[in-house]
Amino acid sequence: MPYFDRFDICEAYRQLESDWNVGGILRERGRPYSIGVQLHRMGYKPSPIDGGLNENAQGIYNAACVRLGLIHE
Repeated sequence: MPYFDRFDICEAYRQLESDWNVGGILRERGRPYSIGVQLHRMGYKPSPIDGGLNENAQGIYNAACVRLGLIHE
C-alpha cells in the first residue's frame, strides 16, 4: 500500500503523463493542461539520476492508472 510522500507522488505523476499522454496531456484527468504545468508550479525538480520509480512511487503510479481507467486490477 503506497504512503504519502510528496516527491514520490510527483515522480509517479510525471511518469504517468510520460507514459499515457496524448498531444501533451493526460486526457483522462479531465484538465486542459499537462501534469508538467502543475509540477512546475510546485517547484518540482526531478532527480538528476533516473533510477526509475521506487516501490512507493510505483504503487502510486499503479493506483492512479486504475483510478483513471488506464489499466484494470
